[in-house]
Amino acid sequence: METKTIIVIPVHNQDKQLYKNLTNLRELNTDLLVVDDGSSDSTYSIVQNNSWMKYIKHEYELGIGSSIITGYEYARDYNYDIMILLDLNNIRFRQEISQLTENITYGYDIVTSSRILENFNHQDIPRHLIDTTFDVSSRVREITGLDITDPLSGIKAIRINALKDMELTEFNHGIFLQMLIQGNYLGLSIIEIPAMTGNGFGSELLAYEDPAGLFLSLLETEKFLYAKKNIN
Repeated sequence: METKTIIVIPVHNQDKQLYKNLTNLRELNTDLLVVDDGSSDSTYSIVQNNSWMKYIKHEYELGIGSSIITGYEYARDYNYDIMILLDLNNIRFRQEISQLTENITYGYDIVTSSRILENFNHQDIPRHLIDTTFDVSSRVREITGLDITDPLSGIKAIRINALKDMELTEFNHGIFLQMLIQGNYLGLSIIEIPAMTGNGFGSELLAYEDPAGLFLSLLETEKFLYAKKNIN
């Protein structure tokens, strides 16, 4: 039976990036869902003129986590097998999807792409963004044993069935941490691969006043709720 895949792109006031990449996205020739998190720009008009895209809009801005939950619920309800998350900052979509798909066909439940692994332009990234990401990834490793260098990356391939027993409640980037902690608890197979570019690395941290405090606190909560478990 053919595997049914959908690409989900969360957006918020990114009409220029969406418009710029329309041709590349259409050439992917895969079902594509844009989840618009309450944008006030011309995103809706762009989608109206490109009916090949599926579109869901939140009335108000809720956060990237809410967009991913919406994308997952759509994929689940329409019987997709795999959801691929893309970030408009990373424009090498075809190559990104190719390696995500290749890896998930090996049997992994979640394949996540690191924007810093093998990123040779890391010297251009502000040090505090690298340090915060390192602190979060180190705590993930301590809790789960997973060696994840970019735990907040929004570039992923996920088996829909892998999420069915998770309680994804975070409307911010913490949803990615929930996937890692709960995925580990449920005995899912998770792998990290290098992203095709490092574009956008750390930019998600700028949206929060105290990202280190927020995400490290979330990890402690998830650790309490989902203690490390070995299902073998």
